[in-house]
Amino acid sequence: MEERSSFDILIDYPVKHGLEFDTHRDYRRFFLNPHDRILNTKFVIFKTGSLFFYAYDSYAVKAYMTKTYTGLYSSVTLPADIELKVYKKDFADTFLRANKRKTGFKHIDEYLTVTSRSKDFSFSLSKSAVSLFLEMARLFSPFQMIVQNDYLPNIGELKNNKVIGLETQQWLFEEEDIDKFLKLGEELILDVKNINA
Repeated sequence: MEERSSFDILIDYPVKHGLEFDTHRDYRRFFLNPHDRILNTKFVIFKTGSLFFYAYDSYAVKAYMTKTYTGLYSSVTLPADIELKVYKKDFADTFLRANKRKTGFKHIDEYLTVTSRSKDFSFSLSKSAVSLFLEMARLFSPFQMIVQNDYLPNIGELKNNKVIGLETQQWLFEEEDIDKFLKLGEELILDVKNINA
């Protein structure tokens, strides 16, 4: 029996759950203009509720162009000047992270590192959101949250919107991992939307 690829196993998820999906082989529902001549790219994207699950993998002959990640994304209503990334606090933050910002909330600043080009921004996470973030960072390391304008313009419904995203640099394809990622990610994104409304 032929061994199935992680791509084929991932496609089982939206099929099993009756979700419409796009891949690099067949895209017409969510994705726009996926081809890059330099990259050998594969992706799977599906929508569940208001969230987009997007697994992406690219390989290029040129150095530093290979990229793999899985993310959960949604549009979010926040002031236009708020763009940031959130990471689990790490001893290497001093060397690896530029534009670090304090939020002024001990429960955030003690456990998470927030980076932003803007020095003045208003963004908060509840204590439960910080706990969810840390749980996801433990399960799906390395892990980050992104809030950015027009972050994924190739996804039609997110184009020209402010996007909140949760990303891991892993290709998630096992049903159990996807279920956890979706469940925890949905809770975290909803919490962020509610506290920053």
